[in-house]
Amino acid sequence: MDIRSAAITIWNNKAYIPTPARYVNEGPFTNLEPIHIVNPTLSELVPLVQTILSKKPEILPGPTTEEIKFRRDLLPKATGARSWKRLSQNGIAYGIVLTEKGLTLEVSELDRKGRWVFPLEKQMNFPSGTDLSVVIQAMLDDLEKRPK
Repeated sequence: MDIRSAAITIWNNKAYIPTPARYVNEGPFTNLEPIHIVNPTLSELVPLVQTILSKKPEILPGPTTEEIKFRRDLLPKATGARSWKRLSQNGIAYGIVLTEKGLTLEVSELDRKGRWVFPLEKQMNFPSGTDLSVVIQAMLDDLEKRPK
């Protein structure tokens, strides 16, 4: 199944979007550099996310135990948050997933331990053929409702 995704992290009024990659055998997605930094606006997000979703993610070999142990966290460093805990407690994460069925907007919230989770009841599904700007606008509408 061809699945493409864009991870969007909002931190200090900027949107951080890493380059997606996926481990072999339809393994999990991961983030690579470069991390694109844009204003969280329709005019800046739509073309960037469209470009990311138009390309198949790079396929990586399965990570070794040593690679997992020494793996760098790209987003906390890029945002200046320095840790996932600080990033999740002061930022917001979204995911846009493209499949042959359409687009899905995944919306984060914090669990009891202060980590990002993406509950199914917060997902917004859009049928195939939906313009990406509709999905990004739904994300921006959610962002606007969040406490500042």
